[in-house]
Amino acid sequence: MRIRGRQQLIGCFLGAWLALGVGGALAEDAASLSSSIDTTAPAVVSLETRLQQLEQNHTALATQHEEMIVENQRLRSQVEAMTASLDEALERSSGDGGGAQANGGGPIGQGPSSRWSFDDQPDDIRGDEPEPAEGEQRTASTFGEGFKWTTHDGEYDMAFHNETQLDVRAYEQSDSEPVNQYGFYISRMRLYFNGSLTEPIEYSVSLNKGLGDLNLLDAYFNFNYDSRFQFRVGRFRVPFTYDWYALSNQFLPTPERSVFAINYGYNRNWALMLHGERGDEKGEYAVALSAGPRNQYYDFNADKDVLAYLNLRPLQDNESLPALKYWNVGGSMAYGIQDQAPRPRQFWTSLNATDSEGADEAAPWFLELNDDVRERGPRHLWDVHSALYYKQLTLMTGWETGYNSYSVGDDPYQRVPTHGWHAQFGYFLTGEELTRRTFVEPLHPFDLRDEKRGLGAIEVQSRYDEFTVGDEIFSGGFADRNEWTGHVKTIDSGVNWYLNKFTKIYFDWQHAMFAQPIPYRPGGMQHHSNLFWTRFQIYF
Repeated sequence: MRIRGRQQLIGCFLGAWLALGVGGALAEDAASLSSSIDTTAPAVVSLETRLQQLEQNHTALATQHEEMIVENQRLRSQVEAMTASLDEALERSSGDGGGAQANGGGPIGQGPSSRWSFDDQPDDIRGDEPEPAEGEQRTASTFGEGFKWTTHDGEYDMAFHNETQLDVRAYEQSDSEPVNQYGFYISRMRLYFNGSLTEPIEYSVSLNKGLGDLNLLDAYFNFNYDSRFQFRVGRFRVPFTYDWYALSNQFLPTPERSVFAINYGYNRNWALMLHGERGDEKGEYAVALSAGPRNQYYDFNADKDVLAYLNLRPLQDNESLPALKYWNVGGSMAYGIQDQAPRPRQFWTSLNATDSEGADEAAPWFLELNDDVRERGPRHLWDVHSALYYKQLTLMTGWETGYNSYSVGDDPYQRVPTHGWHAQFGYFLTGEELTRRTFVEPLHPFDLRDEKRGLGAIEVQSRYDEFTVGDEIFSGGFADRNEWTGHVKTIDSGVNWYLNKFTKIYFDWQHAMFAQPIPYRPGGMQHHSNLFWTRFQIYF
């Protein structure tokens, strides 16, 4: 391409030189014409002869003028063709060939495989630049809601995202043990890699380091030839409860999900899933066959769990009710047969079900199962939900019920009922509007520089939550009723400060109320717990 470009430039300069030559020739002919009219000729030369000579010279000049016009048109076409060729090459090198982010895109930068990237460097530091192999796909890099690299035809791409959440947790009760009264924690540090290997075949791999060890978070690929009928296989968030399946943690109004969701939600599972959504976004569904153990990497028995999810936006096109355009309503269910160590074994109000050692220091638990308890037998859970997004307002509620089964050692299992519900709201005081919980673009991003001063976006939020595990958890010998409670209520209230699209700070107060006193240190009991919670988050 470089050689052809240089040939075109040389041709352009030669054409311009020739044009100048034609112009010179015209000037010489004009001078010749002037000299050809001899005022000193003998009087015998008739006026008619002189007029004939003038007419011949005029015809010659007109012919040369027409030839010059044709030549100029040819040169102009050549220059335009060369300019178009250069523009096309620059577009390929700058990544303007399908590299925009699906969720909004971003400024387009220089592609890493660009053949023009060294042209402005001195000869002595240029690298070897072999011509591209036949069929080689050039890539372009972009930054929108993450870094993304895309081939020119858009068939292959990879995006990189990072999520980091840094917590400062302070509890009212002094001398708490093992929980620190004041603690600094990395709740989540996640690296996401996702994209497509041909446009319809999507993949995602992510790593997580939080209160526990570095481990695999997600690993799946998805066939998306038709958005209404997609197939996903691997480890991912399975479709049970709106809290878990529809809401990513980084976009929640509160720092964590509802108490039922963080304890009895499936979180991530190895699964096969058929899912899809209507083209008009009026509804979505998912049906999955999953391993079953909550947030696990292994399957401990031959039985598999069945999960189903449905979400509808029934009034999206009803112009007489604009406030309900983004009203979501639906439900989900899960059924399976278990045989493994219980998860959760400890029940929290501000932390996902986990076996991580760091969790013991970060948050107090209100219920702990005995050492010899197994989760064994059938599990059947249901959920219904409602979520409304209207301008600056978010309103969400969910109601869950069902049962889990436990046994002591090899004894027969017993069913333990459970239920919970929550209601929450969020409202942007600074005017930002949502149609779902996703990235928030502040109208005036936070900045202290004179020419860019801004406050950011401010959202107030609150949630009321109730969660109950049936008394069978104590009567069946699975937990000690003198130490723990199976019923808790929580109130979360606070302010979310969005500095910009990718940076967010939560200020939350969580007040937890226990049906009976629970220990917060050896020999110390508490009826309630107050957590003053600050979270610093980046996500791109």
